[in-house]
Amino acid sequence: MTYSLIGILLLFFSLARATAGEIMFEGYYRIDLDDKPIGYSVLRYEFEPKAKTFQVTSFVRAKLGNDVIQESFKGKASDRFEPLNYQYTSIVGQENKMIDASFKGQIMEISISNGKQVRKETHKIPKGTFFSSFLPYMLLQKKLELNQAFKYEALAEEEGNVYTGKSMIEAKEKRGPYEIFKVLNSFKGEEFISQMAVIKDPRNPEKNIKGEVFGTDSPAKKISTHLVNAANGATQGQIIPTKVMTTLFGGMPTGKLNLVATPPEKPAEK
Repeated sequence: MTYSLIGILLLFFSLARATAGEIMFEGYYRIDLDDKPIGYSVLRYEFEPKAKTFQVTSFVRAKLGNDVIQESFKGKASDRFEPLNYQYTSIVGQENKMIDASFKGQIMEISISNGKQVRKETHKIPKGTFFSSFLPYMLLQKKLELNQAFKYEALAEEEGNVYTGKSMIEAKEKRGPYEIFKVLNSFKGEEFISQMAVIKDPRNPEKNIKGEVFGTDSPAKKISTHLVNAANGATQGQIIPTKVMTTLFGGMPTGKLNLVATPPEKPAEK
């Protein structure tokens, strides 16, 4: 399972809302296969104004076939979304994978381990490469029109490799306080659709105050994700490795810091 496939790391938010050490977003996503729940994901974004860095932390647990898949990721980027470092761990059945990477400009030093052997590599990444986690932010910064493609180079965090991707806004509609964007995505040979809700600044319609991905869908894989308003909406009937999650997040995430759990009190003014 890749982050790009389930789409749980695709998020957009506004720098203007950041304060010291503020959590910008935190939410639980239910993961469905053929419209039946198979697992969940937890996602948190933070911004540290003093250091001018973003941090993303995520946890995924799902069952595909006979395999239980568990992934954790923690990455840091500059305020220009240049990768600084990240750690990734996955357990698929009996197989383990750990990645530790650091960046200096366009140079990536990466260590990949299966728990028995360690492989260290150094690569030069293309200028402008960013974590795939920040794709929607990069997309909206371009202020793309409908049906205009955005091509990019992004890191597939679960592999430590850079791939070329393409996104396109196929449709948008006004829905209450939100403007809903339907985004077609192609990355690593996988295609998926994301539904992104954006709140516009009533004083400046060109400015986005806040936005979040409400869900994703991979028709070919029949896998979809849905942002829920409470943790149990995603974790009910699932195993919760409390110790792992507490260590990763520094405490159990509540999943309440998002537009689904806490919707706007009133529609944005025109």
